[in-house]
Amino acid sequence: MSMANFLKQYSIIYADPPWDYEGRKQHNGKADTGGAIEHYSTMTLSDLKLLPVEQLAAKDALLFMWVTNPHLPQGLELMNSWGFEYSTVAFVWDKKKTNPGYYTLSQVELCIVGKRGRIPKPRGARNVRQFISAERGAHSAKPDEVRDRIALMFPEVKKIELFARGYYLGWDAWGDQLPNQGEKD
Repeated sequence: MSMANFLKQYSIIYADPPWDYEGRKQHNGKADTGGAIEHYSTMTLSDLKLLPVEQLAAKDALLFMWVTNPHLPQGLELMNSWGFEYSTVAFVWDKKKTNPGYYTLSQVELCIVGKRGRIPKPRGARNVRQFISAERGAHSAKPDEVRDRIALMFPEVKKIELFARGYYLGWDAWGDQLPNQGEKD
């Protein structure tokens, strides 16, 4: 389904971009940690920038976006190209398992947040914790708890998940891994 099919604008955009590792398995093939390309179609930074995310965003909106540690600079660039200014790290996910890394063992992933305009209103909970410790699931799947925490912070605003794998109450969804995707086009 094309993003162009979404006619409304959203105050909360939650995204887990399919970062491209140039077709390589991670760690230069020395350790097969199940490179992304083995599990789903990835996108280059140039292709991600072409997505009309800025048009989905309300005047006052937040973008919660997952970045793998090697893609942090590209994540900041992408966030800016979509019309958002980096604010902070929203969530740090301890996956409770490690992968080999070039410098230290890789164990956490970051969800950064960017702002367009002002923080959306109405606000909900303001005491949501940043740190999440949850076992890894399917390749690249993020803990549902993150989406739940965002919904606690902003229960009444329009929300969409980009690159989604499922449908959740209170959220619109876009992505090529959604169930019955062919029927929704």
